[in-house]
Amino acid sequence: MRKIHSTSIKKRSVAQIFGALGIFALAAIAPAAEAQDQLTPGSFRAYAAEGIEPRLSDFSGLPVPRYASLRFDEVNGRSGPSLDYPVKWTYERAGLPVVVIRESNEWRKVRDPMGDEVWVNASQLAEQRTAITTHAGAMVETPAPESLPAARFSPGTVVSLGDCGTVWCPVTAQGHKGWILREHLWGADTLPQATATTPGNR
Repeated sequence: MRKIHSTSIKKRSVAQIFGALGIFALAAIAPAAEAQDQLTPGSFRAYAAEGIEPRLSDFSGLPVPRYASLRFDEVNGRSGPSLDYPVKWTYERAGLPVVVIRESNEWRKVRDPMGDEVWVNASQLAEQRTAITTHAGAMVETPAPESLPAARFSPGTVVSLGDCGTVWCPVTAQGHKGWILREHLWGADTLPQATATTPGNR
């Protein structure tokens, strides 16, 4: 979930986007109705490098770009890499997947599932791999089209992500384990890889 910080306007629709849990078992774990209604496959933006050269960061030593997830239920995204910059978004969904696209000493510029970019303090990010569903569908018991459903989900469901195959990804969410089609997950695509000789940030 995220909300816009503004003194002049309120956008409740944007404020509700990343708050839904989204998984519901055949016995029902339902998302917030407002968020479910607002998210569609078109709400999400696939990661595109757009001139960003894969590299190893001079600051963390980790590859950029790379996936990360929000560590807390409330994380501020700022317009620049310090507390002096204003807050653009407040994300309210622990585990939300993001792509780290740039780094400074203590800050990381991230791109969220809707394509927006903000700076987040490094302490607010976790390395845990997660993904968010872009479609409504079923989590199945085995990675096969004829498999029985273990749970159903709506767009905007955050799941913990295992090692994906070409077609299916193993996931867990709200106590449920199963498989979801890779094409229905934002955060499961392979990112461009840096090499040991790739220049860093500077």
